[in-house]
Amino acid sequence: MVDLRSAATSYRQAIWTKTWTANARHTVKIVVVGTSGRPTVTTDGLVYIR
Repeated sequence: MVDLRSAATSYRQAIWTKTWTANARHTVKIVVVGTSGRPTVTTDGLVYIR
């Protein structure tokens, strides 16, 4: 789980990375586990580096 709540704004931060050892098709799934006080998620980008 990743929690990004902050009082200050940060730009261009990698918040999650993953390296696979095999060349194959992989799926990244984003699951929103919101609470009543923080019910949403906003994505800004996903980068694939080959």
